[in-house]
Amino acid sequence: MKKLFLCVLFMFNAISLYAAQPLELSNWDLDAINASRIVLGIKNNEGSIKNNHYLSPVITKQHLTFLDHMTLKSFSEQIAGELAGVPIYDPDGRYVFITTKDGWLRKYNLQTGELEIKVRVGLKTANSALSGNARFLLVGNQQPADLVFLNPDDLSVVQIIPVQNRKGILSPVTAVRNAGELHGFIVVPQNFPQIWKVSYLDPPPIGFGDGWNHDYRCLKDHMDKPLFPIKRLRIEQTLTDFYIDEKNIYLLGINTNGEGIIFDLDLSRIVSHLEVSSIAPDLIWETGDASELAVLNNDNTSLSFYSNTSHLGKWKNETDIDVDHVTAIAVCPQSEMIWLGGESGKVQLINKNSHTVEQTLQIAQGRINQISCTQDSKYILMEVGDDKKMLVVYDNLMRKVLINKI
Repeated sequence: MKKLFLCVLFMFNAISLYAAQPLELSNWDLDAINASRIVLGIKNNEGSIKNNHYLSPVITKQHLTFLDHMTLKSFSEQIAGELAGVPIYDPDGRYVFITTKDGWLRKYNLQTGELEIKVRVGLKTANSALSGNARFLLVGNQQPADLVFLNPDDLSVVQIIPVQNRKGILSPVTAVRNAGELHGFIVVPQNFPQIWKVSYLDPPPIGFGDGWNHDYRCLKDHMDKPLFPIKRLRIEQTLTDFYIDEKNIYLLGINTNGEGIIFDLDLSRIVSHLEVSSIAPDLIWETGDASELAVLNNDNTSLSFYSNTSHLGKWKNETDIDVDHVTAIAVCPQSEMIWLGGESGKVQLINKNSHTVEQTLQIAQGRINQISCTQDSKYILMEVGDDKKMLVVYDNLMRKVLINKI
């Protein structure tokens, strides 16, 4: 009788905890996701050439613009919902996945520019990430507070995991990122001072997840471990944003105190604090065995460079440079340049190695709102203007503007 009473008391407390939360566990559940899934037509790209990107998307606030690399003609498609995170390309560059803040995930065929599949995975979404082995897409939701794992091929649901602590209290997701097969997905809950590692290997690495006792006799339990075990790592403050460096060693984030932190994913602890209030994902790169970071300061007129060159576990400010007021910033894949757009249509090219302004280009008249690159870095795509937006296509090899059109 006493055991029954304790059991009922435990269940009552658990229900009370859930009832006290403004977030619901399943107000957009598996049935709702499956019912929203629409397949518009899947094309077989097996015979196409890898990395032959005929179309590249440029995202404005609610438009997806494709550029045909062969003809340089562009066309736009309106999307209902503001972009959540960056577009995600599959390793072969044949598809791009677009996630919007209203929970919709769309898969586009980059050979045709056509939408193939769309599904609504939540009501309010933070962003999404693709696993390093390209087997799983992870969507981090703010409403409902959960992680949705999908198959990238057909966007079917593999698993749904609520984002909650050990007391059953739920938290929206701040962001999700991929950190390679060793560390898996990195998830940061909005309300908990934690960093989650979620393995996507099957089976997961030995010792991965909460509650392991590192005993060789646990090998059988390890082989039977279900998909996506979670390792919860405590930190000093909750994070408002974060990114992972190219080598999947360092997490660079901003905490709720407005401070920058460097978290070593191998050591599972913070190794440095930085006096920065924002970090951009494109501005983290590798130089030999070290890592470097560029930060656009709050006034948008100076750029600070940090590195761990002298000591791999410690980061320090190397230099600061003054620049024109920045309205857009980007780094192209495998490029030595940082592209800084300004109010008057000028673009400054900053050399990542010398930390100097190497060239200034007059691209157009008007504010440069956004800069992005094609996957082969041949073209730089810019949205320019205030009321009437223009798409500017700049040939990065020939160093000249090819298209300047509304």
